[in-house]
Amino acid sequence: MVYLTLGIFGVAFVLIVLEFFDKSLVALSGALLMIFLRILTPQQAIEAIEFETILLLLAMMILVNIASKSGIFEWLNVKIASLTRGNPMAIFLFFSLITAVFSAFLDNVTTVILIVPLTIELVKGMGKNPRPYIFAEILFSNIGGSLTLIGDPPNIIIGGAADLNFLSFLLNLWLPVLMVIIFTLFIFIIVFRKEFKSISKNLTELMVANITIRKLKNKFVRTTIHKDFVIKVIFALILTFAGFLMQRHLGLPNFIIAFSSAIILSLFAVKRVHIHEAFQSVEWTTLFFFAGLFIMVAGVENTGILEIISQTVVSSTNNIFLLSLIVLWVSGLVSMILDNIPFVTVMVPVILGIQTHFTGDTTILWWALSLGACLGGNGTLIGASANVVSADLACKNGAKISFIDYFKFAFPVTLGILVICSFYLFIRVG
Repeated sequence: MVYLTLGIFGVAFVLIVLEFFDKSLVALSGALLMIFLRILTPQQAIEAIEFETILLLLAMMILVNIASKSGIFEWLNVKIASLTRGNPMAIFLFFSLITAVFSAFLDNVTTVILIVPLTIELVKGMGKNPRPYIFAEILFSNIGGSLTLIGDPPNIIIGGAADLNFLSFLLNLWLPVLMVIIFTLFIFIIVFRKEFKSISKNLTELMVANITIRKLKNKFVRTTIHKDFVIKVIFALILTFAGFLMQRHLGLPNFIIAFSSAIILSLFAVKRVHIHEAFQSVEWTTLFFFAGLFIMVAGVENTGILEIISQTVVSSTNNIFLLSLIVLWVSGLVSMILDNIPFVTVMVPVILGIQTHFTGDTTILWWALSLGACLGGNGTLIGASANVVSADLACKNGAKISFIDYFKFAFPVTLGILVICSFYLFIRVG
């Protein structure tokens, strides 16, 4: 049964990589096979689905769609176009850093839902290839998300288990995240230097950039902006952000906070937006893909492989630095292939057990797990929720990203990121 489970997961993974079929169909087919072959019972399959993650995605998709009807994002697009003046390097730097900052204080999936379509419209309008910019936004969404308690689901799990608050994450992770940001920006600038080359001396490209910006401005002028609606949207977004910050005090899961904001905005904007349109905008294929993936991962988890990996980590060494390195690299590499949420869930009791055998401060293990799980997800298109959503948005907007193209660039970059995190652990333990 173990080999059969691994076989199903392996074949599904290959089909997702080769993109012979839509990934949601592959994931759901793999999930159904595990149920038909009695690897999981229907009840276990239902329990395996992380409904909090799926419902959070659903709520944010609805919220963003309703908010977009106010014209606030068109206004943002015009402002970005005006600030960058169509300069590719300025567009890259601005969008990358904005993505990192937004992902730290909103969840990273929400951030890419807001940023990716804007980037594609601006860059494609200038006749440029949007893929390097989308690659950057995927990586920086996960980098920024690793900084705070609310930025990425694994951090929420770790914070709850280890009793670490919002400020603890900021104080302990700002340095490695800053180092990773500098390293990643440097790699992008070197690899895509031709794409980001200044257009100041190219009259043709300058003209195209100016026409694109003018086109965006004209499109914005034709967009009806309702000030009362914009105010309501800003209020709803602030309410969402404040709710995420106060989540522990409220005692409510994030998806309840997000749904509350979406419903409140829907009621406020009932004369401007039809709720049916908001529901139609939901990326249902993405949500079903996650549901299928959660079930397949549960099947793999039932084989005991994840538990074996965890116990191997425990018995490998008594040196806290080496142990933190193992946690970092194992969680980083595993998170490239499997969803990081179930892996972090398995690792939490293991680290709690390790702490009982060590004297002194062992919080470094939690930071190693957080950095590995959040940043390791950058390695493949299925490594993190933001990656999957970004790829779907890119495809929907005419900028398809293949698994292989992303992997060839992101995998070595992610290995470099894990090396930097290893250096941080060395400094921290030292």
